[in-house]
Amino acid sequence: VERDLIKSEPHWTEITKNHKKYSRSHVAQKAFSHDLLGFVTPWNSHGYDVAKVFGAKFNYIVPVWLQIVPTSQGTFTIKGGHDIDAGWMNQVRRNNTNVKIVPRLIFEQWSISHLTKVTTSQSELLHVVQTILDFLSDEKFDGVVLELWRQFMGKEKANLHRLIIAISEGLSEKNMETLLVIPPGFRPFPELFDKFDFEKLHPHVHRFIMVTH
Repeated sequence: VERDLIKSEPHWTEITKNHKKYSRSHVAQKAFSHDLLGFVTPWNSHGYDVAKVFGAKFNYIVPVWLQIVPTSQGTFTIKGGHDIDAGWMNQVRRNNTNVKIVPRLIFEQWSISHLTKVTTSQSELLHVVQTILDFLSDEKFDGVVLELWRQFMGKEKANLHRLIIAISEGLSEKNMETLLVIPPGFRPFPELFDKFDFEKLHPHVHRFIMVTH
């Protein structure tokens, strides 16, 4: 107020002109006491700059890069590696040595038959877990954000639990974290992710992410 930086009735032109400005002396100061997570997408390059400039404020950075898809040979492979920017990752970590870079991994083109095949065969389950683990290790990630719950719309929950727990246990052995995207509730419709799901998974999942946009 003393410096005339705050106005009770700003003009809209002042907002549009100055909305991107920030105090360079505060880029490393975190005002929020809990974990802070940020998504970065290939289609919004500004997010990459925000993660670098304000990296010290974040606990998790989630690049939206990866997809795990079934192949015609009956196996599974991870796509999206062409979007990985190792130089950017190094810059983010230089600004915050404690930040965890955990890419989102979406389960694309998975049907219920794929899920059933994987979770009813120990060898298939191990194949999926090892595919994810090897990829994350090779690219020097700190864990993964799994996005698969909404794709199955609340069906096959027991199999989803089994798959998520297996992935989490595999990553934990390598000191990697597992985060899970969960859908919000929409009343009066049944909850896709409920209290039972949370109680089943919370011993294995490090963080739950509720995406509401």
